Amino acid sequence: MADFSGGPGFAAFVATFLMVAGAVVLMLSLSRHLRKVRTHPPEGEATTASAAGAGETAASTEAAGEEPTAGKA
Repeated sequence: MADFSGGPGFAAFVATFLMVAGAVVLMLSLSRHLRKVRTHPPEGEATTASAAGAGETAASTEAAGEEPTAGKA
């Protein structure tokens, strides 16, 4: 029978450990950055942004030669 040398060895263990450690560091960094993101903008900015977005949508539909669909039933 062939001799079994014991597996991938210490180098494979170190490589796997470093990959797992790197993944943990990236997840922690991601969670810190996501905590900084504003999920709910202040009331004044929310209405201004939605009004600006609606105006852009209407302008782009008119530029394309289509009738705006707002208000149709």
